Amino acid sequence: MHATQDFRPDAAYAHETTGALLGAGAVIVWNDVTSDGRDQFYDWHDKEHIPERLAIPGFRRGRRYIKPGHSPEWLTIYEAADLSVLVSQTYLQRLNAPTPLTVSTLRYFRNTSRAVCRVVKSLGSSSGGFMLAMRVEVPGQQSEAFRELLTERVFPGVLSFTGVVACHVCAADAGASFTNTAESRTRDFDVPPWVVLVECTRAEAAERARESVASAGLERIGAVIRSDAAVYSLEICRLAREHDSMQGKP
Repeated sequence: MHATQDFRPDAAYAHETTGALLGAGAVIVWNDVTSDGRDQFYDWHDKEHIPERLAIPGFRRGRRYIKPGHSPEWLTIYEAADLSVLVSQTYLQRLNAPTPLTVSTLRYFRNTSRAVCRVVKSLGSSSGGFMLAMRVEVPGQQSEAFRELLTERVFPGVLSFTGVVACHVCAADAGASFTNTAESRTRDFDVPPWVVLVECTRAEAAERARESVASAGLERIGAVIRSDAAVYSLEICRLAREHDSMQGKP
């Protein structure tokens, strides 16, 4: 595994949400899969991996998105109650005891990014079938300026667009993301320091949001959006049973 840069966890920021994300922690993964592993990937991810992760206490929802023909082709987002869930012994034990199918399937992964994140800001009240996902490099001394620009200027404008239902910015925790486990040793991956997500009901709304974020003047504070930012469409969404039952309580 390898990093794109040296960065520090964004511990200073409190989680702020109005409910679009189901918690203050997230694991966000981008990946390609070789052509000979696609069927196995779907069988594993749909029927084993997502249910396995959501059985861990504190995991609340798993979603996978796709953009055919793009690299990375898949985007997976796991939402958790908070960062402590993602560094818990229960989760680490799972990462250190991958199933045989997990080990076999991860060998087909290519171009992988994986970030264990704090949710810095989440605005909006719905999830969307289209997800704009942007990995962003930000100089450490400009972290606060980046957060302020996004959350106070860019997100309010983007949320006014028809078809945009939620905006999120997440900061990777370096220690959690780079934890050495049996599963992490099966593949190379990088850790994007910041992740911007915009949820939409229409693909054209997501593309408009992408243009708005890209033209917001991020370059003035040294922030760089990776060129492989893309709009993905939803393939699967699953709630943890515990969270699903809690949602149904009066």
